[in-house]
Amino acid sequence: MTVQAFYDDFASRYHLVYEDWNASIARQGAALDALLQEFFPGQRSVYDVAVGIGTQSLGLARRDYDVVGSDLSTGSVQRATHEAHARGLTLPLFVADFRHLPVAAASVPVLLCCDNALPHLASAEAILATLREWYACVRPDGGCLISMRDYGAPPPVGTVEDRPYGERTWNGRRYHLRQRWRWQGAWYETALEMTALDGDHQDLPPITTSYLAITPAQVAALLAEAGFTSVRQLDRRFFQPVLIRFKPPVP
Repeated sequence: MTVQAFYDDFASRYHLVYEDWNASIARQGAALDALLQEFFPGQRSVYDVAVGIGTQSLGLARRDYDVVGSDLSTGSVQRATHEAHARGLTLPLFVADFRHLPVAAASVPVLLCCDNALPHLASAEAILATLREWYACVRPDGGCLISMRDYGAPPPVGTVEDRPYGERTWNGRRYHLRQRWRWQGAWYETALEMTALDGDHQDLPPITTSYLAITPAQVAALLAEAGFTSVRQLDRRFFQPVLIRFKPPVP
């Protein structure tokens, strides 16, 4: 299953990974607002290149940020558009692959990529090429904010890890939701599984995607190689470690 197909299939259910999605929108919006005010003071324009169903962008738009978002997944963009309209928020959205952003060079004030989206790319080389693309798009004195998991050393090949979310209700039925990670060395496959808890209903078919188990420190080094300066890695400021990098001003 491609990354695009995974998120197209998952878009209508993505909110289930949160116990209370609306509360998470508010909480993540507040955390990102604090980071943006600290590191990009006075800047209210953000481009979210992995908008998903809008968790971060909706939170920022609610705080009066001028947010534009894009995503590889048409289904995710459609869902985020619906959610923005339902909340009366202005949130321009379009479908785009963040490896090739359809924006003018040096035009993006702050580029946002949250929730471990960058490690969907298959190699450090692919990530570096993408970061160079982002560097070209960010304006001088701008920068990027990336959130991602911190794995540490990968476990042995074949290791299976269960990441349970707990009970969720979907279309009036109760399910147990979990991720199952199957490690293959430097990367792992994630299967999202919804097991029916009502005896008269079947499990939903699992959907799968994969991630490169690259660390924030490794991505920070790639950001520097791409041209960004003054790295900051911040822990315990968001639900994942955050990397903040700046594009130097024109001499």
